[in-house]
Formats: sequence, C-alpha cells, structure tokens
Amino acid sequence: MSNRQRMVIALACAIVAVLLIGLFLQRNASAAERNQRALLRRYGAQTVQVLVARKDLESGAVLDSGALKTQTWPVTLLPEGALLARDRAAVLGKRTTAWVAQGEPVLRRRVLQARARLDGLDEGLSAVTISTDAVHALGGEVTCGMRVTLMGSGPSGVVAALAEGIEVLSSSTSARPAKDDAGLFGSSGASDISWVTLAVPTPQAAQVIAAAQAGKLWLVLESGEAR
Repeated sequence: MSNRQRMVIALACAIVAVLLIGLFLQRNASAAERNQRALLRRYGAQTVQVLVARKDLESGAVLDSGALKTQTWPVTLLPEGALLARDRAAVLGKRTTAWVAQGEPVLRRRVLQARARLDGLDEGLSAVTISTDAVHALGGEVTCGMRVTLMGSGPSGVVAALAEGIEVLSSSTSARPAKDDAGLFGSSGASDISWVTLAVPTPQAAQVIAAAQAGKLWLVLESGEAR
C-alpha cells in the first residue's frame, strides 16, 4: 500500500470519527432538551434564567465568565437564594466560599463573600493563614464571617485563650450541602479543612503562628460568639 493510499484511509477515518463525535454530542444535547421539556410539563411552564456553574468549582474559585453560564430552570425547582441571570454583573470577580458542582445553581447565602475581607482589614489586624485540620478547627465546619476563640498551649503545656472574637476570613473548607439543603443534590457529607485565614491582632500574630506550627492551636466556638 502506497503512502498516498494510507493518507486517504487516515483522512477518511478522521472524518468518520468527527461525524460520530458530532452525532454523539447532538444526541446528548437533544436528550438534555427533552429532559428540560419534561420538567416544564411536570412542574409548569413558569421558568427563570439562573446562574449555574459551568464546571466544578472549588472553594475560593473566582466567578468569571468561564465559571458561570445561564440556564433555564422551573421556578418550582429553584433552590432558595439562587442567583439570577440579572445578578451576573454583581457577582463577577467574587470568590466562592464552598464547592459548587457543575450545573448547580449558584446560591447567594452559601458561596459568595459579602465583601473583599482581605482588602478591608481594620487597623491593628493582620490576616494570618495557618495549617489546621478537622480536630483543631471545629470538625471542619468553619465558615467565613464566623468569630472564634483561639486556644493554645505554651511551653508549660497549659491551654489558655490566646485571642477572642477572631474573625474567619476564609478557609479551604470544601462544604457540601447541609441536611436541610439535601434533595436535588444528594445528602450532606462531612467537610474537610487544611487551612484557615484569620484576622488576628497584629501583636498576637507571631504567638498564633507558633502555636499552629506546634499543632497546639484550637479554634473554639463559644456560646454567644457571633457567626
């Protein structure tokens, strides 16, 4: 077989492959449209344009045009607090505070920071990021805006409060839907955490870092502490 014949066969195979892929994508798109029409027939024709994740978004992901897309949802199936298409301009550039699955509506209360916390620290505070784990950080259930007491032990081994009313600025928490949010997106699960950023009084920053490095720093949520 000549080189020319091999090239012709290879080209033909490539064309067939492209056609098959196109057919596959078209059939999937048609199936998605049929499913959407079935939902509309079942729950009514009233729909709304919402913002959904274009891909899986990790906690801390920037919400840009590559992360978001608009999708039509039946109003009766819309999760409470879902952001609408008209909210796009207001949320672009902000970061998620929880993991968001591909195709899931973006919820205002669960994944958007209300303000750029690192840009607005009060005088006398420093943003400190420390390594931690679920045992030291409330089982991983740490959320932005929560205020905690930092408990640490010194060289003597005595545990005492190092700082109180410390605001959580951000964390690595990969949150999953809570039990009351389960349903469309499955049941709730445990959260994992590996770091947390805190607004610590500058004079105490070194002490907090040292305690965290020694594995002797705990985030404590006391009764009455604001979330």
